Amino acid sequence: METQVCGRSVPQSVERLQDMLQDPNLAQSLNVQINIMADECNHILNLLDIFESRRPVTTKIFNYLEDLQVVFAASKEMQYEVCDEYFKEFDLPHRTKTEIHRTVGEAYVNAEEKLTKYMSDGQPAIEFLQEVRVFDPRHITFLDDSVERYKAIPGFTDVPRHEFDSYFTALDPAALRAALSGVVDLDVFWDGVQERLPVLSSLAHLYKDAVSNSADAERSNSIYKLVLASRRRSTTNQNLKALGEGMEDDE
Repeated sequence: METQVCGRSVPQSVERLQDMLQDPNLAQSLNVQINIMADECNHILNLLDIFESRRPVTTKIFNYLEDLQVVFAASKEMQYEVCDEYFKEFDLPHRTKTEIHRTVGEAYVNAEEKLTKYMSDGQPAIEFLQEVRVFDPRHITFLDDSVERYKAIPGFTDVPRHEFDSYFTALDPAALRAALSGVVDLDVFWDGVQERLPVLSSLAHLYKDAVSNSADAERSNSIYKLVLASRRRSTTNQNLKALGEGMEDDE
């Protein structure tokens, strides 16, 4: 149907896909691969929902990425028997099944390599994301208790030693003991220790929610692309603003 609609301007990717689907074995193979990845990628999709939401996740990002590394490392060693359940509905030769199993493994290897690069030198802020966990009492048990260790957080080296020690040895454990189900409201916690830890509390309020996502900005760009269409190139700034406000009201 896509080729019929596009006529002579049909994309090469659509033409290639149509040719591939003419081969029954290849079509079944693609179906199996799509089913496997649809199930196996749930972890990634859940992370995308978290990262694109308006909920603050700055102090959790590094842990999420570490967990994803574990998932990739385990999935790249996926046993043939795991894929076998996806083969039951299709009549595929053993060679094709083996190739699918290898392809799935390679996909995870590539994903793991990219994520590893991202968490090493691919993300300039990775050290900040790793250190900013110090502002969440649930994480500091596994973090360094030296002020000098947190060089990626601007201003952290100015935190008085007594504040840092008090946070690590007294206030943080007390907050965890008082937390319901281990959940600590960071806003409430840092507001409550403002007088006792003025420098550390100010930095916490500044950086604990520092990372924001671009989802809203991208949605705005999409909306304005509809407003400023090719036939509206002469639209004035005033009319453009009115159109944008009208579309937002409709949402």
